[in-house]
Amino acid sequence: MSPSLFNALHLTKVFGALLVVACHYAGHYYQFSFYSNGTGCFFIVAGYYALNWEHSRGLHYLVKRLLRLYPAYLVAVVAYLLTQWPPVSSWPALLFHHLTFLLTVPDKATVFALNPPFWSMPVFFTFFTLVAFLPRVTPRAWQVGALLLVAVATLKTPLIEWHDGYIELWVFPLHLFAFWLGGLIGHVAHRREIKPSKTYSWLTLALMGVIIACGFFYQTFLELTSEFSGFYFRGVMVLLFGLLFWVVLHSHLTVRSSRPLAFLGTISFGVYLFHNLPPMWLDPVVSGVGGMAAALILSILLAWGSWVLVEAPLLRFCKPRLARWMSAPY
Repeated sequence: MSPSLFNALHLTKVFGALLVVACHYAGHYYQFSFYSNGTGCFFIVAGYYALNWEHSRGLHYLVKRLLRLYPAYLVAVVAYLLTQWPPVSSWPALLFHHLTFLLTVPDKATVFALNPPFWSMPVFFTFFTLVAFLPRVTPRAWQVGALLLVAVATLKTPLIEWHDGYIELWVFPLHLFAFWLGGLIGHVAHRREIKPSKTYSWLTLALMGVIIACGFFYQTFLELTSEFSGFYFRGVMVLLFGLLFWVVLHSHLTVRSSRPLAFLGTISFGVYLFHNLPPMWLDPVVSGVGGMAAALILSILLAWGSWVLVEAPLLRFCKPRLARWMSAPY
């Protein structure tokens, strides 16, 4: 992978994580609505990796993905349980549903019982499961368009209300186009020489500004439109994230390697999972701007600690053993 592509992926992940943090901290510390569907950035990046960079398939691929998802996720689940301390009688059910990536939840409320960002875990899991058992495919623009049309058509059917919105937890039919878009962008980028341009650098900053501005007007948009407009909004944001990934690839912002960017990109998934914990701990002590800054710093430290103490050691231990296991003759 070229350094510029590597940096573009990191920048996209960091931007997505910051949007998710802003969404929750804006309401918690300032009581106003901000939402830009930052999770869509992670869908784009996951689609790029799965459909371009990964060569393994089948059980090998699925176990590799679980090794990346599960450790930090389980640490986060336990941390939120211990922090919120729901009635002990509810612990077995909560643990069971979260251990199964929330695919067994009886209602939508259970998905958000511990931490709202956990809703995306079943989406990632069902996507990785789908990819594991698909033949290698080359993403095409018409496929992205077709999947987008399927998502829009689904909003017009009773499926959207199935099991109190349970269909939102599956990658298909509502989210698969986002992953496919990331795969398409990666496929096109790999086939052509990328020449960084200052114009694209300015476009990157302008597009980030547009995405942030959309986040501020999300609530107003909902109030002026139909009940399903939130789904359309999220779809539009995913398309903007795809465009952002493309212009970032062609900008000067990712030409040079950056250790801070690489660090934040590596732990961005952890920040996504842990950032709602610090406000719970810090609220009795500090609030306002100071509380938000402290919560953000603590979120980064938690994500870094999870990476250094849990995720990276487990990956180092399991990956070579997994490779030997999968290559062993039967």
